[in-house]
Amino acid sequence: MINAQPPQDQRGVTENDSFLYIARHLGSKGLPVPAIYHHDRERGWFLMEDLGDCHLQTEVMGMKGDRRRLIETYQRVIDVLVMIQVEGRKGFDPALTHNAPYDQGFMLAWESGYFHSAFLKGYLGLDIADEELRDELEELARQAAEAPAGYFLYRDFQSRNIMVRDGGLGLLDFQGGRLGPLQYDLASLLLDPYVELDRGVQEELLVYYLGRIQERAIVDPKGFQEQYPVVALHRAMQILGAFGFLTKARGLEFFRAYIPPALRSLRTFLQAQQFDAYKKLKKVVFEEIKGI
Repeated sequence: MINAQPPQDQRGVTENDSFLYIARHLGSKGLPVPAIYHHDRERGWFLMEDLGDCHLQTEVMGMKGDRRRLIETYQRVIDVLVMIQVEGRKGFDPALTHNAPYDQGFMLAWESGYFHSAFLKGYLGLDIADEELRDELEELARQAAEAPAGYFLYRDFQSRNIMVRDGGLGLLDFQGGRLGPLQYDLASLLLDPYVELDRGVQEELLVYYLGRIQERAIVDPKGFQEQYPVVALHRAMQILGAFGFLTKARGLEFFRAYIPPALRSLRTFLQAQQFDAYKKLKKVVFEEIKGI
């Protein structure tokens, strides 16, 4: 892997530093990250283990119609996710990464704000002033920030970052790891537009997850389920922001095909009664976005 000019923070800690530290940290917990045999920080070179070429996405696409096999596969992935979240937080030092804390300000800048700037404005070309949605997005971020945090947050835990090999799994693209709420990575997995799990499967897997996480951490299942939709809503907005940016600004057409399923997820969550008060956001999502 070569990343010759990685993003860095004001202290000079780079994305490559984050990748190396998190790979070693998660690896020390017995999690299936690639072994790094050698790296050159100055050149941005990594010589590392090859985890193969079978994404979870590929595996899932090959089992359409086999619901039992699909559920069992995702249960194995959830078992790994629970380990990442609980074991990964132990001894994790955020200062050794270039990643900003996952808090209300971050959500407003890089999730709901990213959705506004990169998707609504950048991708769709909608003329929507920042102040038009500001109050509602700030309130949503405030609510999401109330979810108990302090767990390891992978932040992009989806089927193209999970490899399937020899009956086991491999993990990629974890350099954005930081501390945050449990709900976020579960939402990343269940709302994944690359596979678009149906609602019934999502609900069954959420129940399974709650059973597994309570074996390793003290979690209030009622509180978790009440806060899950608002955290998941931020993930849905982040995905659309990212796909809009990658398609429009970077010219990566691969991502365009996954914008409709990502938008369907966002609309599904916004239909819930708890979001009835967010009339401006709902008007934009259901009325002003056309043709998708």
